[in-house]
Amino acid sequence: MSYTFRIKDEIFSKEIDSYDENLAEIYGILYSKNAFYEKKIEITLENYPLSQRVVELFKKLTNLKTFIKYSISKKLGEHKVYVVTIPYQMGYNKFLDSFRLIEEQLDQREDLYNGFLRGLFLACGYIKDPEKEYAIDFFIDSEEVADKLYSLLKSRDKRCFKTTKRNKFLIYLRNSEDIMDVLVAVGVLKEFFKYEETIMMKEIKNKTIREINWEVANETKTLNTGRKHVLMIEYIDKEIGLSSLTSVLQEMAMLRLQNPEFSLHELGNLINLSKSGVRNRFRRIEKIYNDLKEENK
Repeated sequence: MSYTFRIKDEIFSKEIDSYDENLAEIYGILYSKNAFYEKKIEITLENYPLSQRVVELFKKLTNLKTFIKYSISKKLGEHKVYVVTIPYQMGYNKFLDSFRLIEEQLDQREDLYNGFLRGLFLACGYIKDPEKEYAIDFFIDSEEVADKLYSLLKSRDKRCFKTTKRNKFLIYLRNSEDIMDVLVAVGVLKEFFKYEETIMMKEIKNKTIREINWEVANETKTLNTGRKHVLMIEYIDKEIGLSSLTSVLQEMAMLRLQNPEFSLHELGNLINLSKSGVRNRFRRIEKIYNDLKEENK
């Protein structure tokens, strides 16, 4: 079962009591599929649960006669295609007028926004498993519908983007917070909490990995610094002897030879000296080392 199917399955299991929200949902489905004709409403779907959802919504919203039929399509493999139709009849125009009211108030009312967004998601929405990627996509046939969705999301400060892909208009979101807001709006609270938990666990895991990498990097840096110091001290000892160094530099050189893995801070703690003081002494040792190297060229 795909992650998108899991999300949509939760929607299919929900009953919405609000007439207006149900009307906005069916409007989103029909609008996204260009289902409005001069003398009929007709939508063609390849998804049986969605076709059932459309029929159930029509039954809730109107007494108009509704028909559903299916045929077998062999395009891209044999599968059923469902066609749901409301033909022109008495009351048809009044039903169409109700959608115009939805369109006029869509920007102002949260229930209509939620219903419309849910309809669009059911009809053309896809969401990635948050374990893999934070992504929700709407593949829309009509540029008018795509612009409407883009405008609605932007009006609610969602970071959404518009492009074209596979000869369709694509509206997409890649921010986890925005995606979770969409999940709440379409009414999938059970999957929302799972989504949120997945994000939290990923953030904890990533934070732990970053901390480990930081510690490893620091440890590696400390070891490399210590190895460099030891090589310089051994070279000085070989060429002129450590006894030629001042007492403070001799002390620091011996401490480093005895503790090659210690950080500058740890070395300083051994003799009650600050990290900057330790660093300054090693700079002096390094100058002596470089001078000897220059003389021996």
